[in-house]
Amino acid sequence: MVDHNFWNKEVECASLAATKNLHDDKLKQQLAYVCASSKFYQQKFAAYGVDALKISETEDLQMLPFTEKSELRESQSRIPPFGEHVACNTEDVRRVYSTSGTTGRPTYIGLTKADIATWRETASRVFWANGLRTSDRIPLVVSPFVVAASYADAFEDIGTCIPIGVNMTDRLIDAFRFAGATALLCTASYPLHFARSLAERSIDPKSLGLNLILAGGEPGASIPEVRRQIENTFNCRVMECSGNGDYGAMVWGECEHRQGMHFLGQGIIHPEIIDPDTGVSLPIETGTKGELVCTSLDRECIPLIRFRTRDHVEVTHTECKCGRTGFGIRIIGRTDDLLIVRGVNVYPAAIRDVIASFAPELNGVMEIQMEQAPPLGWEPPIHIKVELSAHVEKDEYLKQKIELKLREKLIFRANIELVLEGTLPRYEYKAKLVRELYKEKS
Repeated sequence: MVDHNFWNKEVECASLAATKNLHDDKLKQQLAYVCASSKFYQQKFAAYGVDALKISETEDLQMLPFTEKSELRESQSRIPPFGEHVACNTEDVRRVYSTSGTTGRPTYIGLTKADIATWRETASRVFWANGLRTSDRIPLVVSPFVVAASYADAFEDIGTCIPIGVNMTDRLIDAFRFAGATALLCTASYPLHFARSLAERSIDPKSLGLNLILAGGEPGASIPEVRRQIENTFNCRVMECSGNGDYGAMVWGECEHRQGMHFLGQGIIHPEIIDPDTGVSLPIETGTKGELVCTSLDRECIPLIRFRTRDHVEVTHTECKCGRTGFGIRIIGRTDDLLIVRGVNVYPAAIRDVIASFAPELNGVMEIQMEQAPPLGWEPPIHIKVELSAHVEKDEYLKQKIELKLREKLIFRANIELVLEGTLPRYEYKAKLVRELYKEKS
């Protein structure tokens, strides 16, 4: 039952003890199902020498091996389309999505009717927490990551869904100007790209009536300056949300207090945070940093046990005035994107955070340029092109200030090249922060 503040208050505001009991019970059921139905996990647990049926609570998950994305990809290569890890009768699969394949061969994600229902439930919790309401109309833009199409279920449960195609800017504009759209789900990079498209058509972004942007798919929406720019441009509110096509399309979402994205997958997903180097589970407490690992608790087609998301996160809070008890996180970056500069770990998203702090002189658009293959490619100084805002001229003092702040904040030397606005490429999907120039020369 929806009330004014929550989509599912019973689970979103449950005590930690009640949530733990729920997850312990669901985990035992899920593991029994996996051990009986998934050839992949039968073989994996046997090779690891562990009896998953003896796992009685979520703390015992540390006894089980991780599931890597590469394993899923290899499994599906051997037995397409779903791989050896499928756990249901393939005749029961009702939807098939694929990942974008940005880090390798795309993987295919099957959903049964029950899986569709759980995805709809978590997405509805997230979008409701973000502020989407029954009066909202929201365009469905199917991005390169086509699992976004699954959000139509949640949109329709809450408000009105307006499907449009991908790369159809004029139709998106029309959805706001003529179909009464009020909200937009997109990546953090897209709104300012959209604003430039509007400017090319002499349309004031504030005239669209866009009140709410739900931003996910990449780090960035939580960066104060990025959020400020978008909100000022459209006269709207920006709320961050996140998920993953492998473990659950939409699971994390900010509430009105905006101190980090709440975990909202209670009873459906169990999250852990691990040390990415040792694999040891870390305590869920404010300030904890590590890699997010997720285990399915209620999945029929492709349940995943201890799936390494490769998202590097920080716990922002464990209590919130809104009443939700799911802990909060912000995504720092992907461990796959980590740059190691003379032994110092640096995430591209962290560099963008520093660059964004130099507004209004800079517009926030940047590109880290890699001249040589790793590890030589990350020998300092790291070459970073940064766009100036319109009507701002190149300034040696500004360049030095940026380089100094990067050194102070992230402990590496950079060579900043200031370029005019519009010089660097724009992206409708996820922003590409690193350009591997050595690949272009080969």
